[in-house]
Amino acid sequence: MKKTSTKALVLAFSLIIGLQTFSQWEQEFITHDGIERMYWRYVSPNYNAANPASLVVTLHGMGDNATNFKGIEFDNIADTANVIVLAPESLVDGLTGMTAWNSQAGVAGIYPNATINDIGFIHTIIDETMNNYSVNVGKVYACGFSMGGFMTQRLAIEGNTKFTAFASVAGTFGSGLTLANPNRAIPIAHFHGTTDATVGYDSNIFGSNVADLIDFWVDNNNCDITPTQEILPDLVADGFTVEHFVYPNGDDESVVELFKVNDAGHIWLRTGIHDISYSGEIWKFFNRYENPLLSVPTEDAIFKFSIYPNPASEILFVNFDKSIQSPIILLDMNGKEVFKTTSSSTQIEIPVASLDKGIYIIKVGESTRKVIIQ
Repeated sequence: MKKTSTKALVLAFSLIIGLQTFSQWEQEFITHDGIERMYWRYVSPNYNAANPASLVVTLHGMGDNATNFKGIEFDNIADTANVIVLAPESLVDGLTGMTAWNSQAGVAGIYPNATINDIGFIHTIIDETMNNYSVNVGKVYACGFSMGGFMTQRLAIEGNTKFTAFASVAGTFGSGLTLANPNRAIPIAHFHGTTDATVGYDSNIFGSNVADLIDFWVDNNNCDITPTQEILPDLVADGFTVEHFVYPNGDDESVVELFKVNDAGHIWLRTGIHDISYSGEIWKFFNRYENPLLSVPTEDAIFKFSIYPNPASEILFVNFDKSIQSPIILLDMNGKEVFKTTSSSTQIEIPVASLDKGIYIIKVGESTRKVIIQ
């Protein structure tokens, strides 16, 4: 095997998009495995705690950062849909000096950040978001570009328990990834330019080729092996044409989709500049899927409780039919956590005198109640 230098690895994965930041994004920090990690969060202006939101995790490429990657237009989607978007940042790899996910994409036995538990980090920020916002647990998705695409595919194989569907752009299975059984059918969409000189369409030195990726998921999902095919309208003089392949009739209605972008390189297609918007197509794909196995709470997550008085002005009492271990959370209608406690008692008291007047949501496990503070 021809040895590829570390420098070549860095150049191949490097992507600095240089997009503008958005004032509505909130920057968050969390300690995971003893390391301070950062991520951005964008909450839809349509968010209402009584109507659980979808959650989309977006993963940047190697050498890029979350601040740049949050400009891929998913915030625009969230402006019209009930979506919370997370843009986490990977750590700098000590060997290459570049930000990189532990996706198991690499060459010559070099796998950036191979000791970092990025799956655990991503799961943790999802849990953190669910603790503070009302999220539909059956509508959680992940997508990524380049190294982030490789990481998305690793999540689909090894860390899919919190996710309903995935979409990867210019990133397939990393060469160091063990293709274990994902244990269920998983909706997957993949986007790739045929002239990608970084992660080759059919000459990928960092992992699997596109055809092998698609074959794996078609087999895993038990889809029809012959896809439907259409050429999408050539709307913009960008030099590209898009072929859309759909492999239908998978188990649990899970399909595999491929967007083959002829003559496109290692880029993220955008609204008004290209024939399609990757973010727009990804959201259309995601929005068709809700995992009922994730959406339906287990019996242990359903709690019967009563609240009084309602409206309340000084103290709100919450009574349970049994001792519980789950946190008791009070949220305002923007989904902001204003009170949280854990108690094994069958009655707790929540002080509300200092809160603004309005409607609030009490959440215990998957059970919720509305309360008025006056």
